[in-house]
Amino acid sequence: MGAMLLSGLCLVHCLALPLLVAALPWAMAGLFTSESFHFWMLIAVVPSSFAALLLGCRRHRDWRVLAVGACGVLLLSAGLVGSVYGVIAHRGETVLTVCGALLLAAAHTANFVLHRRRHPDHPHGSAPLDE
Repeated sequence: MGAMLLSGLCLVHCLALPLLVAALPWAMAGLFTSESFHFWMLIAVVPSSFAALLLGCRRHRDWRVLAVGACGVLLLSAGLVGSVYGVIAHRGETVLTVCGALLLAAAHTANFVLHRRRHPDHPHGSAPLDE
């Protein structure tokens, strides 16, 4: 079951990149500057990231990966909340968002690398959970 979920996450990731590239002209029209976009992205990122990181950590047992990912999500959330409530300026929101995204990307990369080290023969995270 977990292997199917990870394979599905890989598929979603692979399909999302072309859609993002195709959406660039629309993004340039101002979609990515709206606070509602940041909100909905956070709603999508939080559960999918925690699911992927939790499943990975169950396999490779390096829980620091989850901690780094959680810090990334906290920074992303702080950027949005601080901006919405006027606590931070636009530049502060940008810094928090970029730092959070970098931490989250680092956590996902570490998750992938650690999984590959433990299961080099299993493509796309398809190793059974009990290995």
